[in-house]
Amino acid sequence: MRRGELVRDPPPSNVRIGKGALIDDDVRLGSEGGGAPVRPIDIGRDARIRGGSAIDAGARIGDRLETGRNVSIGEDTVIGADCHIRNNTVIEGDCVVGDHVRIAANCFIARFTTIGDGVTIAPGACLANDPHPGSDAHGCLRGPTIERGAQIGMNATILPFVTVGERSVVGAGSVVTRDVAAELVVAGNPARVLKSISEVVCPLDLEEGDYLRAATHPDSMRPAPPPSQNWK
Repeated sequence: MRRGELVRDPPPSNVRIGKGALIDDDVRLGSEGGGAPVRPIDIGRDARIRGGSAIDAGARIGDRLETGRNVSIGEDTVIGADCHIRNNTVIEGDCVVGDHVRIAANCFIARFTTIGDGVTIAPGACLANDPHPGSDAHGCLRGPTIERGAQIGMNATILPFVTVGERSVVGAGSVVTRDVAAELVVAGNPARVLKSISEVVCPLDLEEGDYLRAATHPDSMRPAPPPSQNWK
C-alpha cells in the first residue's frame, strides 16, 4: 500500500455492484447491524449513491441511479434505470419504480407503491399506503399507482389505492383521494379536475404546443433551453 492511499472496505457479500458505480463510504448496504444482507442487493452500473443513504436487503436497482444524501431504499424494492432520487427521500420496501423516474427531496413513498416510467415527483410529496391509520392489523396496505409520465406537484399527498393516470399532472399541495384519468390536470383538497394537459401552456413561452408531451418523453429529459434574448 502506498502512503496516503485510501483503503475502502469491500462491500458485504451478497451485494453486487455494477462497473463504474461510485458509492460513498457511509452508505449502508443491508441491515443496520452490519454483515451480509439476508437477500442479495443488486446495484447497476455507473450508480452514484451519496453519503448517509441506506439500501436494504433484496433491493434491485438498475443502471445509473443517482441519489442525494440520506436517501433510504427499503427491502425488496425494485428501481429501474436512469433514476434520480434527491436528499432525504424515503422509498419504503416492496415498491416498484420504473425507468427515468425523478423523485425530488424530502419525499415519502410508502410500501407497496408502483411508479411508472418517466414519472416526476416534486419535493415534499407523500404517497400513502394505509387506509386505516392506527390499526394494529395493517392487513390492507397498498400504496398508490402513478402511471407513466405523470407529474406530482410539490407537497402533494396521494392516498392509498389511488391510480394517477398516464401523463396526468397533480397540482402542488393537492390531496388526491380518488383515481385520476389519463392526461388530466387536477388540484385542490380533495383534488378536482381542472383541465386536460393539452390545454397547459408554458408560462415563459419557452415551449410551443403540447409541451408536456415532450417533457415526459425519456429522450427529452434534459434542462430547458435558456430564455430567448428577444422575450421582451
